[in-house]
Amino acid sequence: MKTFNLMSNVGKVKYLVNFWNGIKKHADGSAFFDVATFTNKRKRDSFVRSLKKEGYTEKGFY
Repeated sequence: MKTFNLMSNVGKVKYLVNFWNGIKKHADGSAFFDVATFTNKRKRDSFVRSLKKEGYTEKGFY
């Protein structure tokens, strides 16, 4: 299941999007999340829209 979650003000990063394609995993079997960082809310929202079009759903941390 493709998932993503949003975070704000993490260190020096204004907007952070963690996303998992449902396939990538660590050696222990846990999900391997990719990361996208943004300084602009519009670019973040555009990225989130593109993830939703690809079938991603928003979830919290596991």
